[in-house]
Amino acid sequence: GLAALVLAPRFVGESRAEGMTRSFDVPGAATVAGHLGLLVYGISQAPDKGWLSASTLGVLAVSAALLAAFIAIERRVAHPLVPLGIFRLRTLTGANAVGLLLGGTIFANFFVLTLYVQQVLGYSALRAGLTFLATAGTAVLVAGAAQALVTRIGAKPVMLAGLILLLAGTVWYTRLPVDGTFAANLLPGYIVVGFGIPLSFIPVSIAALAGVAPHEAGLASGLINTSQQIGGALGTAIASTVFTGRANDLVASGTPVPVALTDGFQLAFWTLAALAALSIAIAAALVRKGDLAEVGAGAIAV
Repeated sequence: GLAALVLAPRFVGESRAEGMTRSFDVPGAATVAGHLGLLVYGISQAPDKGWLSASTLGVLAVSAALLAAFIAIERRVAHPLVPLGIFRLRTLTGANAVGLLLGGTIFANFFVLTLYVQQVLGYSALRAGLTFLATAGTAVLVAGAAQALVTRIGAKPVMLAGLILLLAGTVWYTRLPVDGTFAANLLPGYIVVGFGIPLSFIPVSIAALAGVAPHEAGLASGLINTSQQIGGALGTAIASTVFTGRANDLVASGTPVPVALTDGFQLAFWTLAALAALSIAIAAALVRKGDLAEVGAGAIAV
């Protein structure tokens, strides 16, 4: 970070959008940030405080009110943070919906797997982290092939293939046992997900720019990154809610802790598999091959 700070002024020239004047949409930024923050907080606290508790319902109600306020502000402000008209682009909207679910599936998968590997199998934090090199290494190796496939057969088929692989890997994780081993129980899923990550993320990023005017490219890029990050936060919160609630109920009924945790993790993976399946349906319905053809090779390079 320090190196970038020192080198950027020397090697990166200044650029400006001439003839454009605009002000920053402070109310829009404040309401959407508040909405997303409270939504994640409300979901993550629900297992402890109860879904129907006054605290949980109150937080979620305020989150919904802030979302409504954000939409109202964006419709009326002269220079909106997110011009809502951009969502008329069907493929862009579909890509962001897929990105939200994709982020939720991937980030929550890693989170739940980390807990399983440490709390059930007894791995140290370092050893648990090293196991994920199988996924990361596979993803790095497949990334180049994924770009070539997008160029050859198009973004939508590659996207669907990647999402299907992520679904398959997540369903594999639903079978993780109490006495699991790395080679037999973890490695196959790690490799399948390692294939699915680049085959899905790369074409989703391309689809998020489909049909976007040049002056809105930054907005579209910001939207897909936000969708993926917020999806990751929501997916992790939802998975935590599911496995915590299930495991606590089983422990209270006398089930041994490792068994209760494993059962809770399995249910969380089934929940994430449902998110992955929904992402496939949305990609098939909303992402159009004709729109993707307009993005061009420049987006693939990005």
